[in-house]
Amino acid sequence: MSRIDRDTWRAPPLPEASDARSQRGVLHGSRLFEQPEHRVLAAQIRDFTQADAQPLNVEIGVDRGYRLLAHARRWPDERWLGLEIRRTVAAAAEGAPDNALVVRADARAVFATLLVDDSLDRVDILFPSPSDDPRHLLLTPTFVALLRARLRPAGRVHLASDLPGMAELIATRFAAWRSVPEPPSGPVLSRREVACEREGLRVWRSTFVSP
Repeated sequence: MSRIDRDTWRAPPLPEASDARSQRGVLHGSRLFEQPEHRVLAAQIRDFTQADAQPLNVEIGVDRGYRLLAHARRWPDERWLGLEIRRTVAAAAEGAPDNALVVRADARAVFATLLVDDSLDRVDILFPSPSDDPRHLLLTPTFVALLRARLRPAGRVHLASDLPGMAELIATRFAAWRSVPEPPSGPVLSRREVACEREGLRVWRSTFVSP
């Protein structure tokens, strides 16, 4: 990926919408879990997300998982699934409490093939990566439609970004959704949130429920 200018980046035009199960992208896109070597991970995610009546929350972009694991320990009666495409996620997977599962996977593949409708109480999307390649963008209309389907009727999606262009994209993608108060969070911040505070960068935050 070419270097992104944080102040001038804007989302590139998207190709025609495709079926959610055939999206291309990082980590083999939405066909990842059809590959034999990933069936164990797929079964692990399905068991964690479908076998319990406790509230189910997903954090996309957990990095090293500091925030997610703190939430899991703070709210032990809820389940917390962390998704991250970078290898930094390996550190978060070690020592996670029983109510947390942190995996290296493309959120699009997980949402398209492993999660079921009306199953999620909360989705946190933290600092989604910008790209000049539309195949690598998370917040496509196809993915937003998946979000809407997988969330429970009162389920919330919370988004954060320090990029003006990403804030504009979020406002566009969720224009039809209803804005609501931010969900509760503990005192532990993600690495990117800490960096933004240190560097004095503005962070745009928004929380929505589906219309």
